[in-house]
Amino acid sequence: MNSNLGILDLAGQENDFWFSESGKEVFNESSIIICIFDIMNSTESIVKFLVNVYQIIKELDLRSCKIIAFLHKIDLVSPSYVDQKIKAIKKFITIQHPRGGDFEIFKTSIGKDFFYDTYYILLNALNSIFQRGGLISISKQEFQDLKKELSIILQSDHISKYNSDYLVDNFDLDLEETHLHMQRLEQLGLINNFDNFKFFKLTNKAYFFKVGWEKEQFNTEESKENKNVELFHIFLYLNKQNV
Repeated sequence: MNSNLGILDLAGQENDFWFSESGKEVFNESSIIICIFDIMNSTESIVKFLVNVYQIIKELDLRSCKIIAFLHKIDLVSPSYVDQKIKAIKKFITIQHPRGGDFEIFKTSIGKDFFYDTYYILLNALNSIFQRGGLISISKQEFQDLKKELSIILQSDHISKYNSDYLVDNFDLDLEETHLHMQRLEQLGLINNFDNFKFFKLTNKAYFFKVGWEKEQFNTEESKENKNVELFHIFLYLNKQNV
């Protein structure tokens, strides 16, 4: 991205190595460490992992590094179980480490009812990095393109198959613009295209996003809509860069 930003996805199977003397250097200069835990992981194992992360931060003197934890697959258990687990994690991490209250913990899932919230949490985490370094700017034209693509998702249903004329007629686009927007939406996994972009259909991913968006937008103000478009821009940018 023509910057000094790096996003590293560390294999959980190699955690012992990442926490070792030779492996911990991978955390050097980290701004954010995102820890993803299966909701069925034991409270003890989660707390132990977070204590190790805090220890790495201390040893590498990462004073401004932020920790974010995701409790994932929450659709598999009851809401009360999730809330009790979060309370237990926060309680025991505070006892075991002086910075234990410093981290944020979020409930996530890619199931239909949680997809949009999970998407929004992740993009806000990434956006905090970008804002810190001013790494991604958005032009007026790009902003308008993104609004158009959001409109396409929100005004289409996930059952129907649409032809490109639908976009020309309903979104004030010419054929070249139509193909450009369809290609971008396909890159994001939000549409499937047929017959070389003559037809398209929303994917489940787009449908889940739409369900969450509509739930969120009951009291939407213009400023919030603008922020959502900017976050959508980050999502598109990262996919384009294969990050």
